[in-house]
Amino acid sequence: MKFKQFMKLSFIIWLQILWYLNLVLGSSQIYLADGSPVPEPIDHEIYSNLFTYAHLIDISYCISQGKKISKPFNCDLNCSNRFPNMTLVHQWCFADSVCGYISTTNRNIFFNNDTDIEDNPRKSIIISIRGTRSIFDTYTDLKAKMVKYSQMGTSLPRCGNDCKVHQGFYEYFQFTLNSIHEYLENELNQNEDYELIFLGHSMGGSISLLLALHYLDLGYDRLTLVTMGQPLVGNENFVHWVDNVTGSSVKPHHNSFKRKYLRIIHRNDIITTIPRSKNFFETYYQFDNQIYLNCSSGNVPTPDQVIDCANGNNLHCIKGDFINNINRNYYEIHNTYFRKLGLCGIKI
Repeated sequence: MKFKQFMKLSFIIWLQILWYLNLVLGSSQIYLADGSPVPEPIDHEIYSNLFTYAHLIDISYCISQGKKISKPFNCDLNCSNRFPNMTLVHQWCFADSVCGYISTTNRNIFFNNDTDIEDNPRKSIIISIRGTRSIFDTYTDLKAKMVKYSQMGTSLPRCGNDCKVHQGFYEYFQFTLNSIHEYLENELNQNEDYELIFLGHSMGGSISLLLALHYLDLGYDRLTLVTMGQPLVGNENFVHWVDNVTGSSVKPHHNSFKRKYLRIIHRNDIITTIPRSKNFFETYYQFDNQIYLNCSSGNVPTPDQVIDCANGNNLHCIKGDFINNINRNYYEIHNTYFRKLGLCGIKI
């Protein structure tokens, strides 16, 4: 009996050692006792890039019905100094709910001073979209029922007749597409060597996702999509299709388009788990694509706290956040992604 107990204890210790080595050495994926894959820290360059993406997203909050960004690229968030070679192309705002801008540069956006600037012959076309400032009211008022997702291109495999998406998000996507397509088409036609960068926070993340899928389906595959605090968008068929066509199972690397989509989720951000449909047959489904910020909203995440969850049902990521915790400052959490978002133009 003692020998069996010793062997059982040794086996448990050995499993713990394997788990630790996997985290430290980045070995192949293993699973924890509850069946969840062990989340792994992301590539260090991607970690660094996320701060730039967050800044570019935050700039979209400088746009409202009464406030604009000025050319060439001036705003209240240090736009011209941080991105001295950026040029504003277009900006728009729908009823102060979904606002955004298009900008371009031929310089590497991840370097911002004379000693670090690298020539980048590729033209970066940035589409950044903010969400609404009244988060919970908006998600309550928006039409949460689902509609059929329709593809307008031929480059991606068919999603199928059973793919459905949030009606309110889909309508805003169509409004936005009508507003920006002419400008994007013009920029894309000017330069064959390009990168499309779609960015969005909150509801703006959902719109950016639908836009990125549209242009990916049109054949523009040098594309990067980064959303922060993005809510759920569609049913299981749609989500599995998105994870497949955007390479959600691939580890992200700098300057690689194999993983096209990074869905950034802050710990305890409840917006990333809604909406929830009242219709049993229209269940909103969680993406496997999750880059999880495992820290409080009061701290800037360290590299080891920015982890790739690998699975939408991973209980060590957003799936497990609300099992025992109910009292949280959800507004602050939702608006904190590498910086405090949404403060441009607001006097504190």
